[in-house]
Amino acid sequence: MTIVDSTTLPWVNGQDVYDSMEPAFRDNFGGDPEQVRDLLSRYWMRSLWLDRASTRRIDHVRAVPGYRDLSEAYHDSVEESYFLGGVAELSAEGRLVEGDYFWRPPGWVHKAWSDEGFENILCMEGEVASEHSGRVSRVVCADDRAGAQARDSADGGIGPRGYQRRVESRFVPWTPLDAPWSGVDAVVLGLPAASGGAWSTTGEAVPLGKPLSHNVATGACSALVRLPAGYTGAPTPVPRERFLVTTRGDLVVDGVTLTPCSLLHVPADAPAPTLTATTDVELFVKVGERA
Repeated sequence: MTIVDSTTLPWVNGQDVYDSMEPAFRDNFGGDPEQVRDLLSRYWMRSLWLDRASTRRIDHVRAVPGYRDLSEAYHDSVEESYFLGGVAELSAEGRLVEGDYFWRPPGWVHKAWSDEGFENILCMEGEVASEHSGRVSRVVCADDRAGAQARDSADGGIGPRGYQRRVESRFVPWTPLDAPWSGVDAVVLGLPAASGGAWSTTGEAVPLGKPLSHNVATGACSALVRLPAGYTGAPTPVPRERFLVTTRGDLVVDGVTLTPCSLLHVPADAPAPTLTATTDVELFVKVGERA
């Protein structure tokens, strides 16, 4: 198990962001060095998770007003994002605001810009065969390819989660995780009911969920989870890797109070610590394939 307390993480900018990127990404921004330096000066990042072997990364990102990608491009990796605030325009997904989410399979051409600035949790999936996701890269494309699938059908397409272009989570109801209509598998998440109580389809003192994306072949998923103030419980071991990123409220984990945007990583089959919500807590949760 790994706890990443966001209060201990430095914000990095400019050259430090550049140095953290995979060569196949950082060497393909589509502009001259001065343009790249100016672009990255508008981009701030805290690294929540970085796996050099698979190239998977999970970052807390803030872009200041005037951020604008230098070119249209696609990735060989799945890219996934949950927006915490501000406004971003993406040539593939449209306008994204607080609570919006996308899961973009490899090969889809896009460009991002923002007059207002934005904040999000940004994930590059890296090498995961069951998600049809390859290593993190950036491939520059012509402007007229915006929104198109640039890879052939053997390597591109929509993948096992589909192309979730813009999930507007504010229009998705919160439902108890064990409700048959919730779209979020409580067994996969391994989150128990609040201590001292059973699951309920009507009460507010139980964990609630919203589905974001789901791999139809493996059951891997991304979801939002809400823990009500006073909740306490330990996620049960499941044969799947789990990432929990706090997006709202204070969550106590092993005596450490995690504020937004902190991360808890629970490996497959590993026991997890007790989670206590001192306020209403919202989590962005990623659950992997079965080990």
